[in-house]
Amino acid sequence: MVKESPIRILLVDDEIINLENIGHFLGQKGYEVSTANDGSEAIDQLSQSNFDLVVTDLKMGAVDGVQVLKAARELHPQIEVIMMTGYATVNSAVEAMSQGAFYYLAKPIKLKELHALVSQATEKALLRHEITLLKQRIIAQPDVTQFIGHNPEILKLKDSIAHLAQLDCNILITGETGTGKELVARTIYELSPRDKHRFLPINCGAMSEELISNELFGHDKDAFTGAGKMRQGLLESTAGGVILLDEIGEMPIGMQVKLLRVLQERKIIRVGGTREIPIDVRILAATNRDLQEEIKKGNFRQDLYYRLNVVTLHIPPLRERQDDIPLLTNYFLAKYSPQDSISRTMSGKALDCLVDYEFPGNARELENIIERSLALCPDDEIQLHHLPPEIHGSTANPATYNPVVHAPKSIKSLEENELEYLLAVLDSVDGNKTQAAKIIGIDRVSLWRKLKRFKSKGFTIPWMAD
Repeated sequence: MVKESPIRILLVDDEIINLENIGHFLGQKGYEVSTANDGSEAIDQLSQSNFDLVVTDLKMGAVDGVQVLKAARELHPQIEVIMMTGYATVNSAVEAMSQGAFYYLAKPIKLKELHALVSQATEKALLRHEITLLKQRIIAQPDVTQFIGHNPEILKLKDSIAHLAQLDCNILITGETGTGKELVARTIYELSPRDKHRFLPINCGAMSEELISNELFGHDKDAFTGAGKMRQGLLESTAGGVILLDEIGEMPIGMQVKLLRVLQERKIIRVGGTREIPIDVRILAATNRDLQEEIKKGNFRQDLYYRLNVVTLHIPPLRERQDDIPLLTNYFLAKYSPQDSISRTMSGKALDCLVDYEFPGNARELENIIERSLALCPDDEIQLHHLPPEIHGSTANPATYNPVVHAPKSIKSLEENELEYLLAVLDSVDGNKTQAAKIIGIDRVSLWRKLKRFKSKGFTIPWMAD
């Protein structure tokens, strides 16, 4: 891992001779070393400057190495700490490691061993720092809509992308139509070392086997009628870049055999040619199909699946992360509102309707709905009737609701009383779930889940789409 400025190490020891000897040794190895001869001074330096690594004695005066370690991790979460001590006991080692020390060295220190540990620790700290920066870049991408949200599965997806972008392995991206598979692929490309070269998405379901073969591999002169000159294929012309094979599950079986050979050999042969040509391109693939099922049906080669599926990234459908719909809605409102106009907003009822909708077309469908609603709305706030009929048309009329439809006895169950209370609060605020949640004392997502649970049991729930 490359770092333009020297790696900074804080060396802490109350024995001056050790401080000088180890500091001199690490300085000769190219590190920028600052020293402190007690724990208090070390913590002062940590509060004022940034370091990549701390190497500290364990047993010192009033402030020992464990306290230095805790302060270092609080002030600089990315930092690593190596502990040294002349009191090499099991208990002190366990304590140091449990507090997050990278490693534990007994005195007298073997300089060669220390140097190896310093190299490993700084590499780990810099990798963690780089991953953090990559995650920030992901969030900052202006057109990466699937990252608008804080759903736990999306947060995991961000972590995976930030890490996998730096590797050069094949990745299979799965998810329903409209979840943003191409956007995930493009983000991997933009965060990767190949970002200065070309990114090329290819729809495998839109071409015949002959056309795909010609597009990917190119052809030699006179390979077929009309081939008056040699033509490079996309795998060859995208040298150094990234190719996304979108809808890989629809690739003809004959073409799958040719692609497998390319992935194994990293070479191609142009149509009509005989010479093998090396290629340098990273392959990403995406599908909305269950490739395991396609393999069972004989529609997809198992050996190709294993070649493509070094790592799988799955994008959850929007219906599994309804709590992100308000954030996505605001993002699309900002994206499609005219630059010179007042910020457009969504009314509470309209937003509630969107959250209750299942979104079979996922984020792409939500984006289209927002763009359409803005076109139809002459005012600054989008109302329920500005949404497509298939969304708001199924919303129940609050005036006709029956709080409890399952009441076989005169004494109501605890569950029925809870539902009646929830619906009474909703009725008092005209179905606005955000206001109702505040009155009840829970968050909006918790309220939505409660209502969803009641609806699944057969209760009539107004203000929720069927």
